[in-house]
Amino acid sequence: MAASSIALELLTPLGSALPNREGEERKKRRASVDVPGVDAPGLKGELGVLPDHVPFITPVIPGVVRFRDGALDRRVAVGAGFLEVTDDGRVVILTERALDAGEVDVAAATAELKDVSAKLSKEAGPIDAADFRKLSDQQAWLEAQLRAAQA
Repeated sequence: MAASSIALELLTPLGSALPNREGEERKKRRASVDVPGVDAPGLKGELGVLPDHVPFITPVIPGVVRFRDGALDRRVAVGAGFLEVTDDGRVVILTERALDAGEVDVAAATAELKDVSAKLSKEAGPIDAADFRKLSDQQAWLEAQLRAAQA
């Protein structure tokens, strides 16, 4: 019989980044959640993982991880990292940072994105310049936050 859910873990250097359910203590995040599937931003585009998926590892780029948590549709902005589907049916996303859609400060992110985009348009250095890369990464993270906050 095929499995109907998979265990999702969303980890940052600070620990679990899974959003809590209504009424749960905010300080302590859940280690994992059983979901019917998960969508994540892969290097070659969006990818979806359903129960009984073959094991694999892939890079994750800044974007939005989407999953269903009970009756709620969840959206979490994530930074760069990796996604692993294990042979025991878990999806583990290791990312440099993550932010639940409800925690995004849309006004601040929009203002910062405008500033970063203006700096990027003025950058005349080589493509591999450290400053350009830092600004480009920040731009991708801010765009991910704004996409996550959209309903």
